[in-house]
Amino acid sequence: MDVGSRRQPGCGDDFERSSILGDCRQRRILSILLDRSGPTTVHELGIQLVARAEGIAPSAVAEMDCRPVRLDLRHRCLPKLRAVGWIERRADGLVADGFPSLGMEMLSPPELRNPDNPFWEVVSVLLARSYRQDLASLLADRDRRITVDELATELSARAPPVRLPDDRRLAVALYHADLPKLASVGVVDFDSGERTAVPTDRLSRFADWANLQVSR
Repeated sequence: MDVGSRRQPGCGDDFERSSILGDCRQRRILSILLDRSGPTTVHELGIQLVARAEGIAPSAVAEMDCRPVRLDLRHRCLPKLRAVGWIERRADGLVADGFPSLGMEMLSPPELRNPDNPFWEVVSVLLARSYRQDLASLLADRDRRITVDELATELSARAPPVRLPDDRRLAVALYHADLPKLASVGVVDFDSGERTAVPTDRLSRFADWANLQVSR
């Protein structure tokens, strides 16, 4: 069910950007390109990625280790990054098109120059649908279990100016997609049988770290 995803002109939609930011290799590509003062070739980018992944100097990277990485760059990573407008391919190499705008009004995401920050997986999940930041804010302020229907009602009540589906459709989306996704990154304990959710300690740590605006 595709609800709550926003398409931004020239920047893809939230699902596309979420998929990129949830991929450590894609984040490392952006980090490398943002640190460069000029264009970087696919050959050099592959070396840098292997070096970071293995924790070794670029000069120690073997050519055979770079080949599968370059294939992944050409066929998966770079097309996605170009599609959302975050990188540009020039005749002399690749450049980052400035710092990507994530459109996350309620929290401060990690710095892209720190692509291995463990909270990136949480940010990726929250970015996929426009109301998930509101959902995390509501849950972070709870010290008891809350039902799916209660969450749907509270989200709808605080929605403007965020566009949300009606309560019934939202409750279905929360149950089948949003709460399981939040549970998969450890910020929510979701009981599908009881149709209830409660925040975990990790959500509290994330809310403090990211300055998430908590509902009061």
